[in-house]
Amino acid sequence: RMTTMDLLTVLLLLLCLDPSAATSLITGQRVCKAGKGKPCYKLAYFSELRRRLNFAEAELACRRDGGQLLSVESASEQKIIEQLITELRPTDGDFWIGLRRNHGNEDSSSDCSPQYYWLDGSRSTFRWVGVIQKVKRSN
Repeated sequence: RMTTMDLLTVLLLLLCLDPSAATSLITGQRVCKAGKGKPCYKLAYFSELRRRLNFAEAELACRRDGGQLLSVESASEQKIIEQLITELRPTDGDFWIGLRRNHGNEDSSSDCSPQYYWLDGSRSTFRWVGVIQKVKRSN
């Protein structure tokens, strides 16, 4: 049985890599929650840190691998992701999530949720400001 800490160790935001760089890939492991339609995360690392992907490359690599960049769909999932982010070291590399800004819906109101969406089409209902503040305080 997988413990919460084991799960946290494995869940690195559906980090997908460019298949053309397979020689630099240290194979990771998939962790899927039981049941149809449940999230499945893939953990993978580049041993070659000079090869970094931009957003479009990361999205394409995930699609080629049968997945997509991470969409946070619940408060409990967000907490897991927040814990992972705060535990990362600068040498752990970069990652992408599937959040995009809808440039056709910009307004100056305090509610910015309608301005962002996940690549799976759902609206963003979570704010990541607390994570950024925690990371800045720890440096």
